[in-house]
Amino acid sequence: MRKPSRAGGAAVGALAAALTAGAFAFAPASAAVTTVTSSGVPAAIRPSTPLKAVGGAPGAAAAAAAAVTNLQSVNWAGYAASRGTTTFRFVSAQFTAPPLDCTGVTATSGAWSAHWVGLDGFRSTSATVEQTGLLAGCNGTTPVYAPFWEMFPNAPGYPSITVSANDTISLSVYYNRSTRKFSLTFSDITNGQKFTRTRACPAGATCRRNSAEAISEAPFDATTSSVLPLADFGTASFANVSITNSTGTHRGGLQSSFWNTSQITQAAGNGTNVTIAGDAIAEGTALDSPAALSQQRNFTDQWEPANG
Repeated sequence: MRKPSRAGGAAVGALAAALTAGAFAFAPASAAVTTVTSSGVPAAIRPSTPLKAVGGAPGAAAAAAAAVTNLQSVNWAGYAASRGTTTFRFVSAQFTAPPLDCTGVTATSGAWSAHWVGLDGFRSTSATVEQTGLLAGCNGTTPVYAPFWEMFPNAPGYPSITVSANDTISLSVYYNRSTRKFSLTFSDITNGQKFTRTRACPAGATCRRNSAEAISEAPFDATTSSVLPLADFGTASFANVSITNSTGTHRGGLQSSFWNTSQITQAAGNGTNVTIAGDAIAEGTALDSPAALSQQRNFTDQWEPANG
């Protein structure tokens, strides 16, 4: 297995209710997922769910605008922008599809990673996530690249688009205040394939738009109520992350004088995370570490050897 370089309808409803209540329940990732979508992705996988901080603490805000606060999460790694009552209408980034190493994946659920931009999901008051990105994982030892869009807690969609390792991808989420709908756009610049999905906030939910983020994530298995093993993606690169507040008066990168910034490291929770072989990982162990921001807009996420 590659050693990463330091250089660079019922299950979903129950899950949504638990998240809304702040009771993100975890169980051992012991049951295999047998139903597979046409994209090669097990149907129970949710590419993204709201952030769950290590120790159960809510998403924290930085002390002051332009400052960066460090936070550990059992499922997210990357950066989030959020501040008080500020709301957002747009986030975008360029992303490079990472090569996957599926050697050594023996966990019954496989190993998966999701790389996305979106709104919501960071603050403790947010039970939705509106995003688009790339699910990159190992269904057994078979690499799977599946572009997705998701209006969590609704199930994700996987448009029929071919993505290869090292493709350059453009991602964006835009909220239109006139129509009250979100436009989720994925474009593979390398091969010219793209999609846009325009959707309203899920029925019965409130899309507060109180955070904007660029994230690499260990997805969630709605069948076993567990965080899935994190696939070996090596290094995931985000570039030119751009954010706009709801009024359009403030635009910037992930770090800005107009909002707080949180740098999120994925770290194992107590009995929450397992390796690509299905073994338990000690609480607090780093699993996916974001590098410092470059020019306030660019960063990489690094897969850690503790995953397997």
